[in-house]
Amino acid sequence: MTATTTPTRMSLRHGTRVLPTSPVPSLVAAGLGFAGAALIAADASGPLRTAVVLVALLVVPGLPVVRLLGLREPIGRAGLVVASSAAIDAVLGLAMVWTGQWVPLPAAGLLLLVAGWVSLGQGVQTARTAPRSARARSAVPTAVLVRTVAASGVLVTGAALWAVGVAQTDSTGLGEWGLLAALPAVWWVGAALVFVVALVTLVDRRHHVVVRAVSSGVLLLVMYGTSNLIAAEPRPPWVFKHIAVTAYILQHGAVDPSIDIYNRWPGFFSFSAFLGAATGTLDAADPVRWTELAFALADGALVLGIARALGANGRWAYVAAVLFSAANWVGQDYYSPQAFAFFLFLAAVLVALTVLRGKPNVIGRWSATLTGRLLRARRSPVAEAVATPTRAAVVAAVALVVVLQFVITASHQLTPFVVVAAFVPLLVLGFLRPWWLAVPLTLLPLLYLVPNLDYIQEKFGLTTGFDPVSNVTAASTSIAIPSIATTLQSRAVLGITALVAVCAVIGLVRMVRGGHARRALVVLWLAACPIVLVLGQSYGGEAKFRVVLFSAPFLAIAAVHAFHGRRLRIAATALVLTVTTALFLGATFQTEQANQTAPADVAAAKWLDGRFQADDTLTTVGSFPSIIGGNYENFLRHWGQVDSLQSEAAWFPKGMTADDLTGVLQDRDQGGHSWLVFSAAQRADAVTRGTLTGAQIDAIERSVADEGTLRYDRDGVRIYEVRDAA
Repeated sequence: MTATTTPTRMSLRHGTRVLPTSPVPSLVAAGLGFAGAALIAADASGPLRTAVVLVALLVVPGLPVVRLLGLREPIGRAGLVVASSAAIDAVLGLAMVWTGQWVPLPAAGLLLLVAGWVSLGQGVQTARTAPRSARARSAVPTAVLVRTVAASGVLVTGAALWAVGVAQTDSTGLGEWGLLAALPAVWWVGAALVFVVALVTLVDRRHHVVVRAVSSGVLLLVMYGTSNLIAAEPRPPWVFKHIAVTAYILQHGAVDPSIDIYNRWPGFFSFSAFLGAATGTLDAADPVRWTELAFALADGALVLGIARALGANGRWAYVAAVLFSAANWVGQDYYSPQAFAFFLFLAAVLVALTVLRGKPNVIGRWSATLTGRLLRARRSPVAEAVATPTRAAVVAAVALVVVLQFVITASHQLTPFVVVAAFVPLLVLGFLRPWWLAVPLTLLPLLYLVPNLDYIQEKFGLTTGFDPVSNVTAASTSIAIPSIATTLQSRAVLGITALVAVCAVIGLVRMVRGGHARRALVVLWLAACPIVLVLGQSYGGEAKFRVVLFSAPFLAIAAVHAFHGRRLRIAATALVLTVTTALFLGATFQTEQANQTAPADVAAAKWLDGRFQADDTLTTVGSFPSIIGGNYENFLRHWGQVDSLQSEAAWFPKGMTADDLTGVLQDRDQGGHSWLVFSAAQRADAVTRGTLTGAQIDAIERSVADEGTLRYDRDGVRIYEVRDAA
C-alpha cells in the first residue's frame, strides 16, 4: 500500500461552520424560568407544576453558562445544559442539607428567577447584535424528503408495535431467561423495525440528520425503557436504599453522617430531594422508573458531543453514541449516585475537549511523534484546526469543570479519582489547558476524603491490596442464579466489550497512521485511565465493571475510526451495531429475573418502615426491600440488625431449623422486638437458588407463628412480631 492511500476523512472542524446564533433558546428559557417560579410561588399542584418546574430546573440554570462556551453541536450542547443545570441544583441542595436550612421552594424559585433574568439578558443582547438578514434555507431535495417520510413511517409503526408489546408483557414469575421469554412477538417485530430504521440512517449519509437523531433516540427507548416500563416496581432491588436516602432528606431536610456512607456523600440525593420538593413530587420512588432512560439519553447526547470534539463528523458521531449505548451493559444507569456522577464526568470531558484544548508541550509532541513512528504513520502529523475560545469561554469552562468535579466528589467515592486520572496527565502534557486546573481537580476529592477517611477505613477498608490482578478477578457480591442462561449472559457481555475493544484498537491505529497521533493519544488515555480503579480496591468485586463503564464511551469513539470509509467498512459498521445491540438486549433482558421486586413485598416493606424501631431486628427469607423509606436509619443502628434466612443458611450445611433460627435471634437481640417476614416471592427465590428448601422455610414459619403475633398478612406476605427475641 502506497503513501497515497486515502486517509481517514474525520477531522476537527471547530469554527469552520458558523451556525447562526438565535435569541430564541434564551428567551424561551427565561419564560420557562419565570413560569416555574410563578407556579412555585402560587403553591400550584398537579402535573403542570411538576412538568414545568422540572424542565425549568434542568434547563434554565445551565443554559447561560453553556452559551458562554460557544459549543456548536446541538445535541451535545443540550446534554451539557442539563448536566450544568443538575450540577447547580446539586450545589444548592448540598448547601441546604449541610447547613440544615432546608428551604427548597424559596431556593428553587429564587434560582429560576435569577437564571431567568440572566437568560433574558442574553436573549436580548443576542437579538440586538445578530445580523438582521438571515441566510435563506435551501429547500429539502425531493429524494431526501421521500427517504424521510418512508423512514418516519416505518419508525412510527415500529414504535407503536413496541408500545403494544410492552403493554402486553407480564413481568411476574420470570424464569431463567428473564424478559427474553416473556416478551410477545409483537414487541420483537416493533423493536426490529425501530432498529432497522436507526441502522439505515446511521450507515446511509443520505438520510436527514433529524431522522437519524430521532431514530437513535427511539432505539435507546427500546433498549433502556422496556424493562422499566414493564416492571411493576422500581428496579433493580437495591435501588430502594437510594429511594430511602432521598426520602430521609425530604423528611428531615438534613443529613446524618452517622447513619451510612450515603449521608457522607449526599450530592445525588440532595439533588434528587431538591427536585422532588420543588416539583411537588414528594414520593421519592415516583421518578425512578424514568431515570435509567433519562441517563441513557443524556449520556448518549454527551458521548455524541465528545465524539464530535474528537474528530467524528456527520453520522459517525451518532454511530459512536449508539455503539456506546449498546456496549454499556454494566447496568449503572439506574437511580444511583454512580449514574449521576458518570453523567457529570462525561459533561466535564465534553467541556474540556471543546473549550480547553491546547497544543501539547515537548513531551506530548514527542509522545505523538514516537507513536507515529512505531505504527508507521503514512502521513505527517495533521495540524488540527482548534478554534481559539474567548476569554469568557475559558473562564466559564474552567469554573464549570471545577463545579462538576465538586458535585461528583460529593456524590460518589470513586468517580472523582477517575476525573483526576483522566484530566491531570492531559493537563500536564499540554493537551488541555490551563495546567493549573489539575490543582483544584486533585485537591477536591482529597480534601473531601480527609474527614471521612476513618469511616471508610473502619467500614470498608481504604484498599483491598495493591494487586490489580486480584482486584479485577475478585468475585462480585451480587450472585446470579446459576443456569445455562446466566452462563450465556456472562459470555455475551464479555463478547460485547471484546468486540468493541478490538474495533477500538483498529480505529486508534488508523488514526495514528492517518496523521492524527495526538488525537489518538487523547482517546487512548481516556479509554485506559479508568484502570486506576482496580489498582488498590476491588470495590466488592464491582471495580472491574466500573472500568468497563468509564472506558466504554472512548472505546466506542475510537471504534468508529475503524469503520469510516466505504463498502466493506459500511458493512462492518452495520454488522458490529447489529451484534452489539442483539447481545445487549440478550444480556440485559436475561438478568431481569433478578431485577424484579414483587409489589406485595414493596407494600409490606412500606408498612414495616413506619413501625420498625431502632432496637428491633428484622429477619427475612431473602432480599426483602427493608431499606425503603424515610425511617430507614432505624434498620442500621446495630450490627446484624437486618438478616435473611438465605445468608444464615450457609452456617448450617445440614439444613436450617426453627431451633437454629432461635439461636440466631438470640445472638442478634438488641432489647427490641423481632420482626420476621415470609413472602411467596422470597420463598420461590430461595428454593430456586437451592439455599433453602420449601419444607425448611415452611417449618420455620410454623414455629414463628406459634411464638409470635401475625401483624401483616396481604398478597402472600406475612409479617410476624416476636416481642422478646431472647
